[in-house]
Amino acid sequence: MKVIEEVYSPKHIYIVETKPCFHCKEVGTVEIPSQELFNLNQGVNIQYALVSVPKDLREQIISGTHPTCWIEMLGVESFIEDLYNLENDEE
Repeated sequence: MKVIEEVYSPKHIYIVETKPCFHCKEVGTVEIPSQELFNLNQGVNIQYALVSVPKDLREQIISGTHPTCWIEMLGVESFIEDLYNLENDEE
């Protein structure tokens, strides 16, 4: 993950570039609020640090795999089931 842009208005966010997707081989970008990126860099687990970032984009930060690529590889139902299972695991 590499910061490629910092935006101050309307909110202070960082746009980060993720590593290449293993499916399509393209890099992606994700917007992260500044305080949440700080928390992540301080060692807080991603699911607790990036609370406003959806699970599929947190996965993109971790693995580089775009949400649409997961759907292409696994199908919509499987992707939704995996997200549901992850949500239940976090509780």
